Amino acid sequence: MKKLLVLLAMMFASPAYASECNQFFPNGKELVVPNTVVLCSSFFATVYDDVNNAAVFSTEIAQARLVKTPRTDDFRADKRISDSPTPADYTNSGYDRGHMVPAANSDDPKEMSDTFLMTNMTPQLPSVNRVAWKNLEERVRSLPFKWVITGAYYGPAIKCGTTTKCIGKNKVPVPDMLYKVVFFESGNIGVYIVDNLVPKSQISTMSIEELEAKIGYKLR
Repeated sequence: MKKLLVLLAMMFASPAYASECNQFFPNGKELVVPNTVVLCSSFFATVYDDVNNAAVFSTEIAQARLVKTPRTDDFRADKRISDSPTPADYTNSGYDRGHMVPAANSDDPKEMSDTFLMTNMTPQLPSVNRVAWKNLEERVRSLPFKWVITGAYYGPAIKCGTTTKCIGKNKVPVPDMLYKVVFFESGNIGVYIVDNLVPKSQISTMSIEELEAKIGYKLR
């Protein structure tokens, strides 16, 4: 009788949890980062620290991009987050609303609109966002990749008003560094970083092991 009960329990047990946007993560497996939530969008997922209003990283799957989608610029708060940043938080801050997943990577109007959610933004120096980072985005878009992770590093800890600079009434943290991890179709991984503290910073590279050690979590 005991064996029968165990068998029945196994048959009717709830299925293991699987993220509804696993396919947007490298190798189809969600990357777990403590104290974050996963926000699923049309072709990407955002790993977000909803306590500190910090975009940790966004991960996207390769798109066909057969037709260029008109840019919408419909920046807006993300209703999935109770205290989401708003476009006004960036007003007169000296920082751009810098995309994690680029708008130009979208395939249709819905995808384009999703990239303008404020949870897909980080404060970026204008000279970084409009030059070095823009050029990197264009370069990556032209390469045969499977997934791209775009992330922000805020230092050893995120805490507005202490070690972390913030904008929007001390609400939105400014990252020290931005990074892209490109998972190429060849199986190779490219890691590209830029300093977000120094104007006109240029793109440099590091190994995936070095990046993971710096940010404190795995990206594979």
